[in-house]
Amino acid sequence: MSEDQKIFVPSHPLPAARTGLLTGFDPGTRTLEPGFQTAPQFRPLPVGMVFEKDVAVRLRDGVRIHVDVFRPTGVEQVPVIVAWSPYGKGQGTSASVMGVFGLVGLDNGVVSGLEKFEAPDPAYWCAQGYAICNPDIRGVVDSGGDSVLWDRQEGLDCYDLIEWLAEQPWCTGKVGMSGTSYLAVSQWFTAAEQPPHLAAINPWEGVSDVYRDLVMRGGMPDTGFAAQLQDGSFFGRNRKEDILAEAERYPLMTGLWENKIPAFDRITVPAYIVASYSNTLHTAGTFRAWRRIASEEKWLRIHNGQEWPDYYDEANVAELRMFFDRYLKDADNGWEATPRVRYSVLDLAGGDRTGVAADAFPPQEVVSTKFYLDARTRTLTTETPAGAAQAGYAVTANPNAVSFLARFDQETVMVGYPKARLWVEADGADDMDLFVLVQKLDAHGTPLQAFTVPNHSATAHDLTDHGASILRYKGSDGRLRVSARKLDGALSSDDVPAHSFDRIEKLTPGEIVEIEIDLLPMGLAFHPGEQLRFIVSSRNLLGTLMPGIREYVGVNSGRHIIHTGGRHASYLQLPIHNLEPQPNHSQDEPNTMTTGTNAPAESTPEHWVRLEGEDADASIDGFELFSARRALGLLKGKLGRERLLVLLDEEIAAGDAFLRNGVERSGGQEIAGTTRLSAHGITAAQFTGWLGRAFGRNDVMLAGHPEHYSIHAQPGQNVNIVETLGEYVCSFFMREWDDSVVAQAPSDAGAKPAGRRSQMLLADGTLVGTIENVFDEEANGFTATLSVTLPAACGQDVIRQHLEHFAVEFRTWILRAVAELGRP
Repeated sequence: MSEDQKIFVPSHPLPAARTGLLTGFDPGTRTLEPGFQTAPQFRPLPVGMVFEKDVAVRLRDGVRIHVDVFRPTGVEQVPVIVAWSPYGKGQGTSASVMGVFGLVGLDNGVVSGLEKFEAPDPAYWCAQGYAICNPDIRGVVDSGGDSVLWDRQEGLDCYDLIEWLAEQPWCTGKVGMSGTSYLAVSQWFTAAEQPPHLAAINPWEGVSDVYRDLVMRGGMPDTGFAAQLQDGSFFGRNRKEDILAEAERYPLMTGLWENKIPAFDRITVPAYIVASYSNTLHTAGTFRAWRRIASEEKWLRIHNGQEWPDYYDEANVAELRMFFDRYLKDADNGWEATPRVRYSVLDLAGGDRTGVAADAFPPQEVVSTKFYLDARTRTLTTETPAGAAQAGYAVTANPNAVSFLARFDQETVMVGYPKARLWVEADGADDMDLFVLVQKLDAHGTPLQAFTVPNHSATAHDLTDHGASILRYKGSDGRLRVSARKLDGALSSDDVPAHSFDRIEKLTPGEIVEIEIDLLPMGLAFHPGEQLRFIVSSRNLLGTLMPGIREYVGVNSGRHIIHTGGRHASYLQLPIHNLEPQPNHSQDEPNTMTTGTNAPAESTPEHWVRLEGEDADASIDGFELFSARRALGLLKGKLGRERLLVLLDEEIAAGDAFLRNGVERSGGQEIAGTTRLSAHGITAAQFTGWLGRAFGRNDVMLAGHPEHYSIHAQPGQNVNIVETLGEYVCSFFMREWDDSVVAQAPSDAGAKPAGRRSQMLLADGTLVGTIENVFDEEANGFTATLSVTLPAACGQDVIRQHLEHFAVEFRTWILRAVAELGRP
């Protein structure tokens, strides 16, 4: 189907500005002596090399492409690195490439001019015992065929080239790939085809989904950079793919666009991936590919700058050589000891942290934390605002945005994936293009930002005041066309929502809808007194990706309304790095946030084994329990609710059958059980108030018990709980709480006890039980009486096990309440 949907336009010969000193078609082999320079401004060759120019390679469909090969002199066999892109293989000395180096502030002397744009430099790699292959791919310059943009065809073509290279007499049979941007993207597609002689890849920032990253980010037809890519490359003698016409004709996800998503699950080759938070074109795609590729041997480094200076940095090139030495030369050099993840934490006022080691991204210490929008105070708070409110703007007004602030009273670090879940309404329109931004402010409220490139000139300031966002980092941004709000259940997780883009769902007058917007991954430090500003707008907040391209203007009219609090509790979810102890939360400053954990002291039984520095086995048990809960929390978060439920489908069906059978066999008879917990240092009123506010917090509810799989409610519907009941995973729905329950025994403290009761139903409405909680005030705390009633046929073992479940979850919640309320 996708082949039928492709549209082509005539290509044109390579223009003068894109022509380098070695562009002309001139097949043959020559030797370049040590000290050779392509031009005075470029680096001289440190060693001699063999240069095979315009070698013809036949692809499987008969099309012939031409490649340049640079390899060391001599007879020793060497591995080869491929640089696959539509940029002319002789373009390294062109005015256009030198202009890009000037734009970012790179000296042309860091390369030899023999490299392709964004590719490894033969001058370095041949000196280290590698060959470099620069192809003019299908349809480009003098190569045959019609060129295509990022799809499986490129993977198949590069497969053929790799296997051809592996058979050359000078090659060891091991092939790698490296490069940034387009050269990174082509590696996803090639590795997915699994060429037998591809030994390692090095994608250095690049998109991984043409629809979501390039032409329809957030469901918006923002094709400014796609136009620059299409019109400014793929020069050749035949035709090139018209990605702009395709985006206009096929605005929803079709086979055409699906063919432009690599088969991540087929990428198993060792991979050293480099990413940044600041490349508004590449960031989302690089992190997506990192998450989804199946390679067991994969490494991620997240730097704090822009990809071109980072790629040609001497230390980074040397490290890349270590990776390739391990997998292309089988060197026993200890590469495997490299941390699987190294991330950066940006400061935006100097003092960035780089190379922070971790086993995963986000790091295991990160907790996704909800910061609720409050339209009354225009602040962000970790507690759900009790009262409903709204903030809005007319899209034609100035300002056509609303923002919300949080001030931090201690060092706070965010590392991971932010997202926004908003309740929105369009007044006077049936759709909305929304743009969001997380911005860092200093203690005086001044926005902080930082250049990602060495060029800090007046021209760089002019270019990046609004636009050229890859050159200057201003915060983590996201966007969504509201009619494209449907989530893709298979791709979404709790941290990273993904939209299906397979339908349009327009708004009706007065309709309030819930949307999720993924923002770019972030690593950001906030010092005491500094603030976070969250902006929601109808305008493109950052402007263009690159200088000189067409800016997208949102298709908006009427008035945008953001609902907060009550039933429409909009929030910004932030990845808080939870390492430091948490001080008391200031109730007087709703926009002051604190972070961290405060593990309460527990009594320890007589020890069996003494651990150095600890007194009891309970210490070791505590370490294990903490690690187990953290691992479960990480896995649940990565899977996301919908995928987790799909995985548990068979278990849930068995649990439903068990309960339904129990109802039928019991003939109306029930059994019940009760357990009690005593809490100290916190009152029942304080706990029940906290629990009521926390009930909508997924992080609190799921953390209550390791066997909580989902606690979820749609507005106006019963809460759906998926958890273990006895030996079964059960999915039941709870009716609204009846708060009229009164304790059986009088309270010692004389206060009226707080109680509540709810019925449990299956999805088909079958009543399967009752839950009752009573909280009695005591002199120094309170007692929680927790009861469950089930069909008699379920048996006492199920009752006993569920009372144990109660004990674990309520103990966890009580301790969490103590920590968050700041009581001893």
